[in-house]
Amino acid sequence: MLVPMERTHVDVIHALIRRSEVHDREPLVTPRQEIAEMFDHPYFNPATDGRVVVLDGEPVAYGRVWHRPSGERLERAYLLGTVDPEHRGRGVGRTLLSWQIDRAVEILTAYEHHLPCYLRTSAWDWLTNAHHLYERFGFEPVRWFDELVRPIKEPVEIAEPPGIQIIPWQPTSAEEVRLVHNAAFADHWGSTPSDAASWNTMLTGYGMRLDLSFVAMVDERIVGYALNKCFPEDEELLGRRDGWIGTLGVLRRARGRGIASALIAASVKAFRTAGFTHAAIGVDADNPTGAHLLYRRLGFELSQRSVTHERPLAPRPETSAVN
Repeated sequence: MLVPMERTHVDVIHALIRRSEVHDREPLVTPRQEIAEMFDHPYFNPATDGRVVVLDGEPVAYGRVWHRPSGERLERAYLLGTVDPEHRGRGVGRTLLSWQIDRAVEILTAYEHHLPCYLRTSAWDWLTNAHHLYERFGFEPVRWFDELVRPIKEPVEIAEPPGIQIIPWQPTSAEEVRLVHNAAFADHWGSTPSDAASWNTMLTGYGMRLDLSFVAMVDERIVGYALNKCFPEDEELLGRRDGWIGTLGVLRRARGRGIASALIAASVKAFRTAGFTHAAIGVDADNPTGAHLLYRRLGFELSQRSVTHERPLAPRPETSAVN
């Protein structure tokens, strides 16, 4: 039975996620707070966009559709969730994914515009059963995302870029950085712009460390930023303390001047001062800016990889007025 998700399911969902993470050897420990914050996101309605699967009175899976309206370039809906390892292979995942697809299609086809629309999923590359399930429903692997890690016993040694000032994050910069972020990621695969509501939710979300974050200035204007994070729950599992360079962006017109390297160097220095042992960063393996090669040159090495599967919605025919 599919039950609409509600806030009282926080502990149920957290327990399902943790059982799956342990069983699937996932390199993270999701905290309860992160699940609780999900219910406060401005673009998530648990009653319509989330479900808990109950069998014989026991919750055995959960799923949700996450969609942030774009209105530019494309619309995307992510299908997220998990099935309790003890109940896999019984059709639960198929039932849940079928509902998620139907709900995502309902959301995306409600728009009056005719932007390309996509359904997406993501799973670690070793979770082949999940990949097979997605492909059974018409999804295809389209992108690979790498997580890279670097010990920070030694600093990142780079020459300071001329004319660039790297300064700590300032709360008054939030809106300007949002606009820089949207412009910087306009040429990145599958990205959509962040509006003020979702941006502010992200800045105050679990794990964010604005005290360890930086912006790059040229002529008193922001041209790049590094928004950094940490997740203490992961430390015992991984045997290290990671500082995450969570989101790193540089305006197209300012690229090629060493700004990204300078932001990483500043972040690594701050991580060392804060007592972290490693720096981590995520990257699209096909990033058009050459970020993957840059991170490798700065000493980051591959730790794990995830795969994004995608299913496009068929374009809707244009309608015209009839006199």
